[in-house]
Formats: sequence, structure tokens, C-alpha cells
Amino acid sequence: MKSTLVLTLFLVLAILVVGCGKKEEPKPAPPVMEQAPPPPPAPAVSSVMFAKGFDVNMNAVDPTTTFKPKDRVVVLVTTENVQPGAKLGVRCMYVPTNQLVRADSVALQQTGTNKSQFFFERAKGFPAGEYKLETSLNGKTGMTGSFTVAQ
Repeated sequence: MKSTLVLTLFLVLAILVVGCGKKEEPKPAPPVMEQAPPPPPAPAVSSVMFAKGFDVNMNAVDPTTTFKPKDRVVVLVTTENVQPGAKLGVRCMYVPTNQLVRADSVALQQTGTNKSQFFFERAKGFPAGEYKLETSLNGKTGMTGSFTVAQ
């Protein structure tokens, strides 16, 4: 019986030694790949609006796309995601003859959103018909719009 007890003790010790052996270290988590931040949105012309005037906040007063020959045509252009010095251009064409009425440009002053205004008027009045306005931002074509001059 003594030998059975010794054998049992020996087996218990063997199990304890094997069971308490060095445990495998957990593997470190794989490094997290940092994602590059998304590129900033591209500068763009976001809106073109025609009106007979504008207020101190550069909002259209009496917005319209139909003018009388002697009306002053106000064009309000909003740009987004721009840097100071970006060049905003407009070209107004008389559609029936594809004649350039006026071209103008301005260097934008603020980062982000800018509101700019342009004026088109003629002492003799505009000929009746359709007019097309094209915008450009840093030489790249932007939004277009159109208005009509009617008696």
C-alpha cells in the first residue's frame, strides 16, 4: 500500500509539474494600420444665382432669371473649399449670336466658403434673348447658368 501511495503521490506531482509548466505567452496584436486622412474636398463653384440686388450678407434680393433690357443683372456666386488667392472667373455670352457680353474675375480672399458678386448692365440696355453665364475656378470650368432679357 505504501508503494501505491508513493506511486499516487508521484503521479500527482508529475501532473502538477506538467500542468504548472510555462504557459505560452499570448501573441501581440498585429499593429493597427493607420489610415491616411481623406483628401480635402476639391475647390468648387457650389451655386450661381441671378437677382436684381443683394443684401449685406450677400443674399439675393429679388432673385430672378428674367430681366428687362435696362435692368442691372446681379450674379451671386458661391465657392467652397478654396484657398486665398484662388481666381474665380465669369463669362456672360449672348446666346443668339454667341457674343461675349462681359468677362470678369476676382481673387478670393478667404479660406473655405466665399460669396462673390458680379454686375452686368448696359446704358443702352441688353438685347432681348437668352444669356449664358459660365464660371471658372482657377481656370477650371465650373457651374453655368442662364437668364433671359425680355421686354
